[in-house]
Amino acid sequence: MTRESAGDPAAGPPRQRRADAPPPSSRPSLPSAPSAPSARPARPAEPPRASRRRALLVGALKIGLTVLALWWFSRVVRRVNWPAVWDAVTGLAPLQILALLVVVALRQCLNAGPLAVFVPSLGLRRAVSNDLSANLVATVAPPPGDVVLRIAMLRSWGIPPAEGIAGISLNTLTYYVARFGAPVLGLGLAAVAGQAEPAYVWTALSSGAVSLVVVVGLVIASRGERSAARAAGWVGGRLRRITSQVDPVAWSERAAAFVRQAGDVLRRGWGRAMTCQVGLVLSEALLLVLSLRFAGVPAVVAPTVTIVVALLISYPLTALPFGGVGVLDAAVIAMLGLEQGLFEAEAVAGLVVFRVCWMLVPLALGAVTVTRWRRGHVAEAAALRNATRGG
Repeated sequence: MTRESAGDPAAGPPRQRRADAPPPSSRPSLPSAPSAPSARPARPAEPPRASRRRALLVGALKIGLTVLALWWFSRVVRRVNWPAVWDAVTGLAPLQILALLVVVALRQCLNAGPLAVFVPSLGLRRAVSNDLSANLVATVAPPPGDVVLRIAMLRSWGIPPAEGIAGISLNTLTYYVARFGAPVLGLGLAAVAGQAEPAYVWTALSSGAVSLVVVVGLVIASRGERSAARAAGWVGGRLRRITSQVDPVAWSERAAAFVRQAGDVLRRGWGRAMTCQVGLVLSEALLLVLSLRFAGVPAVVAPTVTIVVALLISYPLTALPFGGVGVLDAAVIAMLGLEQGLFEAEAVAGLVVFRVCWMLVPLALGAVTVTRWRRGHVAEAAALRNATRGG
């Protein structure tokens, strides 16, 4: 609205000048008038290409890192006695499987908790369904398919899209705070247990800096739209010096619109949401501890504190494709010192159990929730298919 109202007066006077004052000498005194029209037609064509290039570069980098880490992981597990791993995985007792499923259920509730906090009319049950469904789509389809499904489900439940988008955005941002802040928590726990190492410090500092940036952004957002618009405009102005595709005015407008919708709910639910996010990370650490213990890794070889620290320090690797499968596993095994020990097969078996509970079980539950939602909301599901297919 402000951009249109600001653009009309600027567009009107130049037309009047060209009609009333034809001398060409007046054109050098207006250097900004030609630049605005020339920049405007180019903007719709360039950002899509640039965004595609950035997406391809980021995707290629992630895939390259994943392939490199999987190659490293294959070297680690090449020596593993896989029949022993299979025996350890299939030898889980029914009560052990039940305990793992209880922790998985707790993890999913904590994972969906912030969405239920930021979208109060949603409720925890629907938040869990929404989160499981989005997780399935994000695994098998490129972005933003998961966000499209989330919004479609929220709309089918009578929740306004603007409220849903704000809740989804805040849910993602608070998870980034927990994901990149986990090494800081791991460093503190390692220091208390007397297990701190220099590598932990560097990981905690670099990852914690990312978490701090997100926290500062959320604090600015919670203080009001004027501060958010000013901060976004300042950042956009600095980025404008690097690339002309950044529009500081558009950044300010988007930040103000976001804060109008999300500022109040962020202030009210920040504490509860972050409690859920920290609980989520700790529940995954508990899941890893139980998986290793049930697979036969004794506490003498890998103490509980060491396992938790290893996961927390390595937690940012979950940002890689498929939750850092292979990468995170290799890092945890290396940090526990089990890659060439007597319990190497048991450690690999424990990580296999952990990955099944961490990835495959939620994917199976996501397939159930998506199927149930499609059957209950046929029209919305058909519209979603048409939208994702581009027709």
